Order: sequence, then structure tokens, then C-alpha cells
Amino acid sequence: MLESLGAFAGGLAQGIRTGQDMKLRQRDANRLKKADEREAELHRARIDKADFNREKRERLRAANDEIAIPWQQDKQKPSIPGYPTPGLSTGLMKTPAVAEADTGGLSSLSKPATQISSDEMIAKRMLAGNLLDDANELTRMANIYKKYGLLEEMAPWMNKAYAAKKRGIPDALNSLLAGNARKAREILEKGGLALADDPLQLDSDEQQNVWRFRFMDGGETEIDLREFARRFFPSSILPPVTQ
Repeated sequence: MLESLGAFAGGLAQGIRTGQDMKLRQRDANRLKKADEREAELHRARIDKADFNREKRERLRAANDEIAIPWQQDKQKPSIPGYPTPGLSTGLMKTPAVAEADTGGLSSLSKPATQISSDEMIAKRMLAGNLLDDANELTRMANIYKKYGLLEEMAPWMNKAYAAKKRGIPDALNSLLAGNARKAREILEKGGLALADDPLQLDSDEQQNVWRFRFMDGGETEIDLREFARRFFPSSILPPVTQ
């Protein structure tokens, strides 16, 4: 009798342990399943975000192309004395954009004007042309961005570019690219940015477009002109497409 009770108790204990092990395994399986489901959701979200950013960039490319169409048409018009042109600097598209006649200026940033994208064309007209001073063109750009559902993103970018223009930053950048540090300093000081001395171009081959700025308050910073100029590209406002 006692042996039977002992066997029963042992079997019961083993059954309890087996049941507990099964519950633990099931719990672990459920936890792994939930983790896999969360990872799958995150992966789908990353894909959806990449697709969304890609689609937005495609709309931005289409908007920029539409903005640039009149400029391309102006470039193709015959050069006739007294031929009427819109308010833009059409000569900018016929020759490389430069700050001074005997220097490379902004043209050192990109390909010849006939080969650049509409994104680059807009940036060059902002940096070396009169685009930011042309209210009619800025309004036309805003309307096109609105048409493509991009005004919410592009309006702050346009406002920042306009504010930078008022402070002389594009003109100073163009002068630096032309190698004229003194003129760049004068332009920045007129815009309210006081420097302790002229910007200094670093000599390293790897940093040929990097300049050091020393401010009146003792601070200093180094700026890569190529990277800084890219802030004026419309595409700079949108996040990169990653998966």
C-alpha cells in the first residue's frame, strides 16, 4: 500500500514537473513568436518608410524639373539683341556660374551647366544668380511645390535660403569658392557676422574646400564648402532613402 502511494506521489510530481516544463516551453515559444512579429512589423515599417521617402523624392524631382523648364527654354532661345527675357539671370545657364570673371567660383562645385540636374540648377541659381531676389520666381516655385504636395516641407527650406541670402551667405560662399577670402569676410560682416580675420583655407589636399572661420568672440569653426553648398539643394530637405 505504501509503495503504491509512493509510486503515485512520484508519478504525480513527475507529471507536475512535465506540465510546468511544457508551460515554460510554451511561454518561451510565445515570447519568440511575439518578438518575430515585432521584428516583422518593424521591417514592414522600414520598407513603408523607404517607399514613402522614395515616392516623395520622385515627386520632388518632378517638381524641380517643372520649375527648371522655363530656364531650359530660356537657354535655348536665340541670342538676339534686345530679345526679351524673364526676370532671371539667363546668362547663368549659358556660362558656368562664377563670382569673379577670372576665377572658378561656384562652377567648381558641379558639372557644366548643360549637364546638371534641375536640383543642382536651382541651387546654383540660388548661390550665384538672383533667384532668391526674384519674388515672382519664388512664388512660382512655391505653387509648383504645392501642386506636388511638397509645400509643407519646401516652404521652411525656401524661407531659410531667403534668410541666408539676406545675410550674404550665398555671396560669401561664392567668393570663397573663387578664392577671395577678404571679399567673403566683407560680405559676412555686412550681413551681421563679425569675423576676427579673413577666413583661412586649409592647405591639406583632402580638405581643399575646407575653410577655418575665427569669430570676434574667440570661437572658431571649420566648414566644408561643398557640404555647406548642398544645403541649398532642394533635395537636402528630404531624408535619404534607406532600408
